[in-house]
Amino acid sequence: MRRIALLTAAALAVLFLFLLATAPPLPVSASPVFDEALLARTIPGAWHVHSRVSDGAADRDDIAAAAARAGLRFVVFTDHGDGTRVPEPPRYAQGVLLVDAVEISTNGGHYIALDMRRAPFPLGGEAAAVIEDVRRLGGFGIAAHPYSARSDLEWTDWDAPFDGLEWLNADSEWRDESVLRLARLPFDYLLRPSQALASALDRPVAALERWDAMIARRPLVGLAAHDAHGGLSAREDAGFGLPGLPSYEAGFRAFAIRAIVDAALEGSAPDDARLVLDAIRRGRVFSAIDAVAAPAQLDFVAAAGAHQARMGDALPFDTGIELIVRTTLPDGGSLVLLCDGREAGVSGSGELRLRPGGPMACRPEVRAPGAPGAPPVPWIVGNAIYLLSAVIEPVGAEPMYETTLGLDHLDWAVEKDPGSEGALAPENRAFTLQYRLRDDVRASQYVAAAASLAPPVPPFDRILFTAEASAPMRVSVQLRFDGGERWIHSVFVEPDARRAIVPVSALVRAGGGDGVRPDFRNASSILFVVDLVNAVPGAAGVLRISDLAFARLAGS
Repeated sequence: MRRIALLTAAALAVLFLFLLATAPPLPVSASPVFDEALLARTIPGAWHVHSRVSDGAADRDDIAAAAARAGLRFVVFTDHGDGTRVPEPPRYAQGVLLVDAVEISTNGGHYIALDMRRAPFPLGGEAAAVIEDVRRLGGFGIAAHPYSARSDLEWTDWDAPFDGLEWLNADSEWRDESVLRLARLPFDYLLRPSQALASALDRPVAALERWDAMIARRPLVGLAAHDAHGGLSAREDAGFGLPGLPSYEAGFRAFAIRAIVDAALEGSAPDDARLVLDAIRRGRVFSAIDAVAAPAQLDFVAAAGAHQARMGDALPFDTGIELIVRTTLPDGGSLVLLCDGREAGVSGSGELRLRPGGPMACRPEVRAPGAPGAPPVPWIVGNAIYLLSAVIEPVGAEPMYETTLGLDHLDWAVEKDPGSEGALAPENRAFTLQYRLRDDVRASQYVAAAASLAPPVPPFDRILFTAEASAPMRVSVQLRFDGGERWIHSVFVEPDARRAIVPVSALVRAGGGDGVRPDFRNASSILFVVDLVNAVPGAAGVLRISDLAFARLAGS
């Protein structure tokens, strides 16, 4: 027995020494810091952080303390919600600027709304509708955790006009690691917490390729996201409890985003938050994996004579433009400029200059030797400068539509759940729906105005109507088929009457899923529905619909 014990102890010692020798390395030094004034305006912070307001493990002041210990200067909280919670005003805690945002669930994935006023009704449902509402409320939105291994988290609506994209999400990164790698992580975490978390990062090829393809067509801000909850035990999907592990501080030390602000922060939370938010909105922001190398500094400009554009800017292409990138760089590292997704220039020094050959979007990356992942995660990822072709906008009237079927003759009826109330008042070429959803627990309350159609109707490619309501709201326009299948689109309605144009191509299948798109001429009824997607139990109001018609583009 003693011999067995000695052999076991020796084996454990060998295993310990092996794990110690192969532990994630400490960050390497990068140099030189080339612009102290720019560095002072480069503000490190955390993006996508959850607190006890939703499913995080700590309150915001404790998280601020963790961020301060990690050397961060701002935290953007993205607790889950529907936008109806009054945003907390910016404030300082532990010397860290706290900014409130909200992570909204949509049919196309999770969308983070930043810098948005309180919504007058719950935001949710179609991704494009949520994006429209966020913009209407003054906000800026980021599509969260694309390509997550969890289908209920993965962003899927790539046609939606979102403002930004998480090119890296820490919660997505660990999910694709091997069982052996995950088994080793706790040992590495006990030894070097932030380096252990960084060791689970890879180059997110699909997300970066998608981002590059999209910025070739339009501006799109890219960010690295912590998606921090303060421990797996805070996650409903974790399946096991590790209270406080991984910690907020370890995640914040692993990587951060850096906003390049227009002026130094002065300590006024509203003013400083405005500087940070504007930098994120404009794409004056880059991401750096601090557990790989430090310090991280990046400057990216496009110079054309006396004119200069900075990271995130767009300017017309000119043959005299020169792109200039400067960065801190570790020994053996490389500075890469990607234009429309292809490597257009590579430098082994801290500076790269390139004269582009035409209109394109270019973004910088800095790659460090020994970075974790297969393929390795880039150390620094910057946002793009957009070189645009000269475009002359055509002058003329908006597209004209021809009515293929007027729907003034329809007989409208109320459909609702038991307990909710609805009443219809027909008018000339219009109807008014008064509704009140049952004020009780959420149980799929709805009130709808519905009318039968006589299929097949004449060909049409859009639905036209004028809508107004007693208060800002959303109504779901739906075409229903025999058998109950419904195809829907959400429309914003407000007290001022507005003409709505719903392209048939914008209709999505109720309940999700792709489904085979039907011949919409065979729809058996049309509905205008108020339900809990964008309302709450007890909601009441008045909706008026007029001049309803099926139409198509003139000449089509």
